[in-house]
Amino acid sequence: MTPAVRKIRILFLIDYWGLPGGTERHLAYLLKNLNRDVFECRVVAFNYLPNVLTDEARASGIDVQFISVDHYYTPRAFRQAAVLRRYIREHDIDIVQSFHFKSDVYGAIVARLSGVRHFVASKRDAADYKNGLHFLLHRLVRPITQHYIAVSKVVADVVSRKEGVPDERISVIYNGVDLERFAVPDAAARTAARSALGFTPEHFVIGMSAAFRPEKDHALLLGAFRAFHRDHPSSRLVLIGAGPLLEHYRTEVSRSDLAGLVTFTGPVDDVRPPMRALDMAVLVPSMNEGFSNSVIEKMAVGLPLVVTRIGGNAEAVEDGNSGFVIPPRDLAALLGAIGKLHGDPQLRARIGAAARRRAEDLFSLAQMMRRHETLYRSLSPRFAEKAA
Repeated sequence: MTPAVRKIRILFLIDYWGLPGGTERHLAYLLKNLNRDVFECRVVAFNYLPNVLTDEARASGIDVQFISVDHYYTPRAFRQAAVLRRYIREHDIDIVQSFHFKSDVYGAIVARLSGVRHFVASKRDAADYKNGLHFLLHRLVRPITQHYIAVSKVVADVVSRKEGVPDERISVIYNGVDLERFAVPDAAARTAARSALGFTPEHFVIGMSAAFRPEKDHALLLGAFRAFHRDHPSSRLVLIGAGPLLEHYRTEVSRSDLAGLVTFTGPVDDVRPPMRALDMAVLVPSMNEGFSNSVIEKMAVGLPLVVTRIGGNAEAVEDGNSGFVIPPRDLAALLGAIGKLHGDPQLRARIGAAARRRAEDLFSLAQMMRRHETLYRSLSPRFAEKAA
């Protein structure tokens, strides 16, 4: 009788898992979709708040642990390193994969001290907020980081240039979108979604789904919408999401000439209902973008898009075909792109259809999962034998 082959055991380390953002949702996709006949997954979060994604992971049988690590250079961090090391050794972890800076550095060191030789660092932004010390620490752990996953070619270039990582140790794996879940809505679904938000067929609805943080540049979009609305009074704006600046913008809008014209959804567990109400969408970050889940979700539902040339946005959206790519912080360019889409319903339909096709061809969840599984199996000949 052939003995059972032990599964490949992966531990995902994440600095923070609370309010679901792009990284948290990406990790949730991995946990849900990795082949459980081959892979056994666990998660350790260094900072944690209860949320729907961790609830779903635990309900599906994934072990999600919270090991509190605030500052990785304190005596407490050394004590918690022992806790993490014990957890890794108890569960005989094969691969540790990190998300965010603390996990990349502190996690790499603890993993190596625990006997793990396969450490993978996930790189999900353009590192605009990092300084020389950050990159020095990244370089220090480079010898014990076996491989790097970059979510876009732009991010891979940053890892290569600023961390000194050879190209052969970097894999570009784009985020994937669930094409069935993010399907193009039919007319009835669009009508219901618009009605739920108080819109009529006469309204032209622009929307953005993004965390309310400085780099997402909601101020630019609000400025463009203000100028656009002067000539197009039936236009409305929907801002989907939460974040530290949400209340700031809510208050600012309520005291301005935009009061009653901008809908703030606040935090949502499901972005699809408000997304179905839109005629077009934008994502206009000014910095630090990696590869936006929000962009490919909007592409999958067939929305015409305007994005800024930051991070991997221009790798997702083909300028002039599946959307428009404009310079960051360019109010005139944003206003012009919105006006072009507003004035030509056939253009909106053509671009929306092209966006959906591009999502199907390049950014499916199935493709993302295949590439991750192939990478995990390739890290060691032993893993390749298990998966054969």
